[in-house]
Parts: sequence; C-alpha cells; structure tokens
Amino acid sequence: MAAFRIHLMGQNQPLDIDLPCRDLTELMTDASRAKFLIGHLTAADEEGVCRGVMIATCRIQCVVEVS
Repeated sequence: MAAFRIHLMGQNQPLDIDLPCRDLTELMTDASRAKFLIGHLTAADEEGVCRGVMIATCRIQCVVEVS
C-alpha cells in the first residue's frame, strides 16, 4: 500500500489517499483496467477515522506518489 496525492477534475484541493498499489506504475495499470479506485484517506477525520474512498478513474487529472 502506498500514499498518493490525486488531483481530480472539478476539485480545488487534491486528495491524499492510501491505495493498494506498490508504486505509480502499478496504480497506472489498475486505473487503466478499472472504472473506480478504492482506498482510504491518509488523514483521520474529527472522529479519528481514515474514511474509505471510491474515485472514478475518469475524473483523475494528475497523481503524485507521496510515499
């Protein structure tokens, strides 16, 4: 699992997300085959929970590997 900063179309702020991919190359392969990516936010919310997220791959503009 690795953390990625994902910039989405229509959003001002990128999302920092843990995805079940080892690196950017593996993420590229997964994103090219799936309509959605499933992961968790890297930062906990007010309740101390890292919420799950589902991202439509068609909305991804840019991905930066952060860990």
